[in-house]
Amino acid sequence: MASTQQLEKLKKQIQDDVDARRPELIALSLKIHANPELAWEEVKASGWLTEYLEKNSFRVERGICDLPTAFMARYGQGKPVIAIMAEYDALPDVGHGCGHNIIGTSAVGAAVAAKFAVEQSGGTILAMGTPAE
Repeated sequence: MASTQQLEKLKKQIQDDVDARRPELIALSLKIHANPELAWEEVKASGWLTEYLEKNSFRVERGICDLPTAFMARYGQGKPVIAIMAEYDALPDVGHGCGHNIIGTSAVGAAVAAKFAVEQSGGTILAMGTPAE
């Protein structure tokens, strides 16, 4: 079990990492927002999200369950396993009024930030892309 001091250090590392990634995460969210794709058609959004995960050392499997825009990205191995769901579809006539561009980007950002915890304590992070949510 980690000490309070170790947990505070890890928390600070994660916060610093998120702060450093903020500009690229905002840019990714805005790119998805500017290119709304309806349910089951989220080719660009799922592509950009998986590219970001791959760039950050996640192993990405696309087309999960025979759904072309679904994905599962994995970092680490063993237990515990933490799964984070990413949504990225848009609504007809409204686009990303539902904020799924933010939800999807936040999910992959959280998954990447959690790498510090996995590297220090073990376990697995799964970022799961959920089309047509």
